[in-house]
Amino acid sequence: MDPTTLAAIYAVLAAFGLVVTDTYVNQNTMYLDTTVAESVKEQGYEKYVVDGIFISEVKKITKTPTLIAVPSIQSSKTKPISAALAEFANLEGALVAMQSLMGIVPPKMVTSVIVEDPTKRVQVVQNGPDGRVAEYVVAEDETLKLVLTGYDPKSGYFDIQVSAHSKDDDFDHLIRDAAFQAVLKLDPYLALLYDLNGRAVKNEDVDPSRVMIDKEINDLPGSLTHDHRALLENLRGIMGLLDNDVVTARADFQKAIESDSQLSVGYLNLAFLDVHEDRYEDALKTLEKVIYPTYWPMTGNRALLASAYTIKGVAETELERFKAAEQSFRHAAWLNPRSSEVYVYWSRMLNKSARSTEAKQKMHKAKENSKYFENYPEMALLYFWLTEEGNQPLARRTKL
Repeated sequence: MDPTTLAAIYAVLAAFGLVVTDTYVNQNTMYLDTTVAESVKEQGYEKYVVDGIFISEVKKITKTPTLIAVPSIQSSKTKPISAALAEFANLEGALVAMQSLMGIVPPKMVTSVIVEDPTKRVQVVQNGPDGRVAEYVVAEDETLKLVLTGYDPKSGYFDIQVSAHSKDDDFDHLIRDAAFQAVLKLDPYLALLYDLNGRAVKNEDVDPSRVMIDKEINDLPGSLTHDHRALLENLRGIMGLLDNDVVTARADFQKAIESDSQLSVGYLNLAFLDVHEDRYEDALKTLEKVIYPTYWPMTGNRALLASAYTIKGVAETELERFKAAEQSFRHAAWLNPRSSEVYVYWSRMLNKSARSTEAKQKMHKAKENSKYFENYPEMALLYFWLTEEGNQPLARRTKL
């Protein structure tokens, strides 16, 4: 089969809409190919083993609970129709040329495991779908290095080198580090969210996450508005809450909504902080920006809207507007029937209004819904419990 024939077949695929399908799939999928040095294979790390560890770690990172949509990364074993056809005909180069003419540049990543051996002076690594190559001069120490090269429509061509932490470092650790660096390159917000949550769960210092976030923010354009910067500033505000530094947290949440005036999570986090500091009227005013007008709220995300009405109900409870609070909690439960936190705060309100029997019923419902319990690191209400006294430190949610 020659390039002319492939072009004809590609045209047929286009006629059936399959080229469009290829383009759609490629926009959200990173195809991974792996090459492994022979001496590493001898230790049991064949290509498919490295591929499996890498993809498994990437999946773990990308499954971090978040209210933001994220791209996926999967193994090159699953290829689009056109790529499989070109590979079968040994005409990958012709396919790349055709895709370029149509404005399609498929994302791809090549993972190369290298042993830095003084007897080898150069390691040649494929770099991107346009056929370019890059040469790497190796050092004198016999240590492992993992090189990631590839292309992504958002990031362009990239080249990442990950070295072992020490001569005796576990090779699995090296592959997991490389997976994190790959996601950090392709979707920095998601990688940083994963890193922050992991440190918080282990009760570790979050400063290393803060350093990475600050670097990412500093590398962004200095425009007045920037949606990606807003997400990172919001995440930095969550770090402030983890450190019980509400002054810094408030400043970062404020910066987030200044960077993106439509960032509903930023307003909700400010309102959460207002309630925590007993500034209930301020919280209600902030929440109005998200939930009003009711026929066209700032967000269509039901989990976020449910959180807004839950915070509203807590503020109204503390102002002893129990009837209004009950309406807010009822609306929150309608928006997100699987919520457990709304029933916890609803139960608190019923206890405050001397309705202990109903309070027990709501708490029972909260326990029933605990099977759906999930933390969202970027959302304060879904990452911390609001205390009933503003002078108490925030407690991170670990269970119902």
